[in-house]
Amino acid sequence: MSKQFAVIGMGRVGASLARTLDSLGHDVLGIDCDEDLIQNLSDELPDAHLVTADATEGSVLRDLGLEQFDGAAVVIGESVEASVLVTLLLKDLGVPLVFSRATGPLHVRVLEKVGADHVIQPEKEFGEFLARQMSLPGIQDYLELGHDEAVIEMEMPSEWVGKSLADLHLHRKKDLTVLAIKGENKEGTLPRPDTPLQEGDILVIGGPKKELDKLDPSEL
Repeated sequence: MSKQFAVIGMGRVGASLARTLDSLGHDVLGIDCDEDLIQNLSDELPDAHLVTADATEGSVLRDLGLEQFDGAAVVIGESVEASVLVTLLLKDLGVPLVFSRATGPLHVRVLEKVGADHVIQPEKEFGEFLARQMSLPGIQDYLELGHDEAVIEMEMPSEWVGKSLADLHLHRKKDLTVLAIKGENKEGTLPRPDTPLQEGDILVIGGPKKELDKLDPSEL
């Protein structure tokens, strides 16, 4: 079902967010105070409603009917004050779901205090993911599950090809569990302990973050 979402701040993160929401079939309102930026994006996002406006002015969000929206993302660049104020204005209007971008730990705490439902740090998260990719080549995705657990998707290490999960003893040695195996051009399947691992397969592995971060396929 189509929903209404607002994206405040149409820089790289905001534009990507609006583009994806639009592709998912949702109604998108994009707001930015840079008229040239809005004009440049209008051809790329013909189905989105793009507006040049200063979202820190309370009347702007009210006049645009934000209280009727399903959610909003505040992804204003480096202006901490603006992002905090817009987040506060959105929650005062009754927007049920507000994602706000933070630039640092103090910014995170302030956004949480003014009511942001979710606080994101794209640069920090990208840096952490890139570090993990460098440390463990082949990792394709990383999902945190609380403070201590995570799930990763990784390409089949060459050292594991031809072996079975029973041979690796991942759970006994590392407290890690292979949750699924995804082959090329096929859906993921629940793994059997005796199934030989194949080149090109993708492993979905869950367990403690500290063990995932230290995982070295050559040691098993």
